[in-house]
Amino acid sequence: MRRGLIATALAVLVSAVVVTAALAKATPQAQVPPAVAACTDVSLGALFPLTGPVAFLGQEQLSWMKFAVSEYNRANGTEFSIVEGDDQLQPARSRTVARQFVSNGKLMAVIGASGSQNVIASAGLFSKADLASISPSATRVSLTDGRFKTFFRPIPHDGVQAPTIVNYVKTKLKAKKVVVIDSQDAYSEPLSDGIQKGLRLKGVKVSRESVAATDTDFSSIVTNVADDTNVVVFATQTATAAQTLSQQLREQGKKAVVFGTDGAYSPAQYKPKLGYVSSFASDLHFLPSARGLVKKYNAFSKNKTFGTFGPPSYMAAWIAMTATTKACADGEASRAEVVKFVRSTNAPSILGGTIRFTPRGDVRGGEFFIAKITNGKYAPAR
Repeated sequence: MRRGLIATALAVLVSAVVVTAALAKATPQAQVPPAVAACTDVSLGALFPLTGPVAFLGQEQLSWMKFAVSEYNRANGTEFSIVEGDDQLQPARSRTVARQFVSNGKLMAVIGASGSQNVIASAGLFSKADLASISPSATRVSLTDGRFKTFFRPIPHDGVQAPTIVNYVKTKLKAKKVVVIDSQDAYSEPLSDGIQKGLRLKGVKVSRESVAATDTDFSSIVTNVADDTNVVVFATQTATAAQTLSQQLREQGKKAVVFGTDGAYSPAQYKPKLGYVSSFASDLHFLPSARGLVKKYNAFSKNKTFGTFGPPSYMAAWIAMTATTKACADGEASRAEVVKFVRSTNAPSILGGTIRFTPRGDVRGGEFFIAKITNGKYAPAR
């Protein structure tokens, strides 16, 4: 990167052109690279589930990350590239990819991991290597308890999501009897605990069920749902699971509607006759201010379907590239410098408002978005 181009980069707001690099292969002897790297060949790591049951989620995040890099490079004359790491949303794989990223001296920041359990498996390695990791979708509250010094997220956490769901279910849906289902993982269990506790404090009768994250048949759980249950809140990272649960409730003649969380937000996969879903980000399809960006993304991606997982990865990549550009102002950058500039982010968000981080890496003032689904069509809930 030349000094003139960097000066331009610091003045422009919109993003850049992707060169996707192959995933670097780490050897058992791989060491942490020197702290300082030249700025002529800099990459970002993409730690997403690109294959497996939730590949729809990771592919959407990767597509928007590529779009961000494409826009940023075009606008600023930079040459950022992407190193892809597929963890299939499995913590052991996240840790393996994290080691590969740490050993890659050209890699200055990581976008991901996607799931809370995957952040737990990888963020400690990134912290030890002074490598910034920015998750566009991990919402477990304790991820920002101070353990992971280089971890950030431009989306709100479940300390915001739980009361948002509780208030909507109680106030808007006027539910008197609710079933809460967790998926036995580091994301869904604490979120379900918060929802269950909040509903009970508001006088709602709550039953608790638990399924494995890999389960695909919920008929036995549905049998346990009382006929007068109003809502089933399903804390899941799999949209197809929410869809199956909704279908099986109807098949057994149950009237309860499914209220999915985060990973259930997929217009292509979770499309019940009637249902709800919360998400850590607004759906750009419903933001007038985002129409131009959506049009550009559709042209870039050849009209790929997307929900709420992709745009935050666009913002995460934008934050990482801006921080790296600032660190490269003198022709070289250290990972620690990139972390410093990420921490001081103060930038407009494509989701509305401004992105600024707390000292522990949480976004300030984030809110959750709730959609109502009618015959498979999504709309902002009222």
